[in-house]
Amino acid sequence: MKKEFTIPAECHSDDHAVECPLDAAPWFKRATTREIVALAKCDWGGDYPADQVALNMAGRDEDVRFMFRYIEVRKKLGQDIGFECNVQETEARAWLKKNRPRVYSELPTD
Repeated sequence: MKKEFTIPAECHSDDHAVECPLDAAPWFKRATTREIVALAKCDWGGDYPADQVALNMAGRDEDVRFMFRYIEVRKKLGQDIGFECNVQETEARAWLKKNRPRVYSELPTD
C-alpha cells in the first residue's frame, strides 16, 4: 500500500541503493522562513537547504535513519558517498499557502 504524504519528498544515497520517500510536513511546520526560502531558491532539492530536510527528518523517520547508517558504513569502507533530498514543489507551495501564508508570500516566483 502506498503511503499518502502531505508534502511528499524523497531522499536517496548517491548510489540510489537506498531511496526513502518521506513526508516533509513536520520539517515545514518547524522550519524558519529563511530555511524555507533557501529551499525554494535551490529548486526544492539537490542542495544544502534540502539536505537539512533529510537531516532533520532522520530523527523522525526510520527509513531516513537507515539511509544515513548505510552511508556511514560505506564511508567506513573508504567509499565516498553522500545523499540527496528533493521536496515536491507543488505540494509544498500549496501547504505553505494554506498553513503558513506569510512564509508563502516570501517565496520566490518563477
